Amino acid sequence: MRKQLFSVMLCLGAVGGMATMPSPVRASITQSQTIKVKGQVVDEKGEPLIGATVKVKNAKGGVVTDLDGNFSLEAPAGGTLVVSYIGYKDREVAVRNRAIIDQIALEQDNHTLDQVVVVGYGTQKKADLTGSVAVVDAEEMKKVSNSNISTMLEGKVAGVQITSDGQPGADPSVRIRGIGTFGSQAPLYVIDGVPMGTTIRDFSPNDIETIQVLKDAAAGAIYGSRAANGVIIITTKNGQKDQPLKVNYSGYFGVDSADKGVYDVMNADQYSQYIGQAASNSGTPVPGGYTADANGVYHFLDNTNTDWFDEVFKTGTRMNHHVDLSGGGSHNTYNVGLDYYNQKGIIEGAGPNYKRYTARVNNTFDTKFIKFRTGLTYSHSNQDNMSLSNASEYVQGLYGDVTNVLRGTLLMQPTIKAYDPSTWVLDDKVGSASSYNYDALVTVFIMTIFTVTSPLQILYL
Repeated sequence: MRKQLFSVMLCLGAVGGMATMPSPVRASITQSQTIKVKGQVVDEKGEPLIGATVKVKNAKGGVVTDLDGNFSLEAPAGGTLVVSYIGYKDREVAVRNRAIIDQIALEQDNHTLDQVVVVGYGTQKKADLTGSVAVVDAEEMKKVSNSNISTMLEGKVAGVQITSDGQPGADPSVRIRGIGTFGSQAPLYVIDGVPMGTTIRDFSPNDIETIQVLKDAAAGAIYGSRAANGVIIITTKNGQKDQPLKVNYSGYFGVDSADKGVYDVMNADQYSQYIGQAASNSGTPVPGGYTADANGVYHFLDNTNTDWFDEVFKTGTRMNHHVDLSGGGSHNTYNVGLDYYNQKGIIEGAGPNYKRYTARVNNTFDTKFIKFRTGLTYSHSNQDNMSLSNASEYVQGLYGDVTNVLRGTLLMQPTIKAYDPSTWVLDDKVGSASSYNYDALVTVFIMTIFTVTSPLQILYL
């Protein structure tokens, strides 16, 4: 009985071992199926993105989206699509045997947007530029009070030298990479794609959205010989689509003053002693009005002691008020900017002062095949300029000899009264004074832009 049981167990073990032996497996390789994939690329608000790049991951070639953001390409059924667009983060989408893919929404990348540079009539990534282009942070520049856009660039861009006499409303001298000509050295200013000449003093800095400086001939070649001294490209603010009316106000008030104690000048007693000692040393008579006391100290005949810096300089003021209205519908945008700037100088008399009124309107309207863009800028400025010398003309209510006001302040004797009713020359008795116009410089600047763009041209804006 035991032998029979042992034989049965042995047979079962042999059969089980045979059953657990691995059988050979045949490997088969099949090529991945390629299908035609269609889809649409949109932004965060659902607006189609024109010109977005769509390609298969780890493959060459690709397609771009059309005017409606649609695309179509051949892709493996199990592959992955990579969608990219300037100013947005790249996104990968798995095909998963789908012939039609749902809307692909891209997310804005603010860091990438900062690297987009306007060059000529188009844009490029800063990393792809071969020319010398500087991108300036417009919002950072607005933190400092300036009446002129050119003055705002001072110290912000390497290779750009800006000099000004400091007068309110003064148009500074701008040189990009030094002196390159015996003629005008001013750069070309381009606002919203329109060349505006070599000065934009009466343009409000609050209207700026972006500003770039093209510093070499390669970057500014599209503008021809006008760009020989460099190009400053300015883009103004615009509204956004599907946005209700938005009102922004910004303003400030400040004071300007001249530093005191910069020049150590004599008072009346010190000047009297200087005059008397000089006459004594040279053996010449002491000028009239100066006498020496019993101790040999010279004095003036009365107690006149004029501090001409206090008489000439005053506390100046500056203020700016800006209102911005923007918005848009599904097919249009608008932006209206109203600006008022007023700066009073620190010289007694009529100035120098500067006042500016600016109004700007930007409007866009687009349909599927056409886009309209209009821009209107009106600027009115009033400036009391201060000449270098007031030898033969009436300037800012101050009379001088053959020098400017600051030099005259340093040289004027402290023993002379600032105002003497018995010797004061009235304005109506002086010919040059009666004919002087305080509002001699009035500048009116109007710019109108109207463009009609076809769909093919929109791709290159």
